[in-house]
Amino acid sequence: MKPYWIFDFDGTLVQSKDLAVQIFNELSQKHGGRLIKDEEIATLAAMSIPDRLKALKVPMYKLPALLVEGRIEYKKALLSLEPVAGIQHALHQLKAKGCKLGIISSNSVENIRLFIDHHGLQDFDFIHSASNLFGKHKAIIRLAKKHSLHVSDILYIGDELRDIEACHQINVAVVAAAWGWDSPELLESAAPDFICHSPLELSTLMSQRT
Repeated sequence: MKPYWIFDFDGTLVQSKDLAVQIFNELSQKHGGRLIKDEEIATLAAMSIPDRLKALKVPMYKLPALLVEGRIEYKKALLSLEPVAGIQHALHQLKAKGCKLGIISSNSVENIRLFIDHHGLQDFDFIHSASNLFGKHKAIIRLAKKHSLHVSDILYIGDELRDIEACHQINVAVVAAAWGWDSPELLESAAPDFICHSPLELSTLMSQRT
């Protein structure tokens, strides 16, 4: 069987890091946090989400509210965002090889559809939202059951530590996308099955997996 390549959205498919920082800075002080300084973005990218929130003085219990408000602001700026350079070509190659493509993200399905329709990214066979920021493993299991897949049929591509940890929980092969939010060093520390530093490297991986 051709593998199902399932992608994260923010940071993996769309260049949204700058917008994420902007929105956080607009909302954080309301929730007791502080602003992110430009010079500390790389340092924060090497931290887990709990450690990042601690450094920014945002209590973990306030994260759900911050995410809800953030998605509202995100939608307002969504159509100003661009796909990650080279990702469209990689997606077209995978589709041409007969692979099924999907998205599982903690972003909303509405936001994702608006973006992919705006940019003509019509290669995806399905889109699912993982409403719980740390519940992506459950979303993958639900998707597998819905499409009668075994986890060995799935290859997940994500740019965050939590993506790798979620896949390890359910024995799903995972590609660390080192061009996104979390630093390559943080991603490597979680021992992904593969690590790609650009969408171009997905082409090499594709030849090995299809």
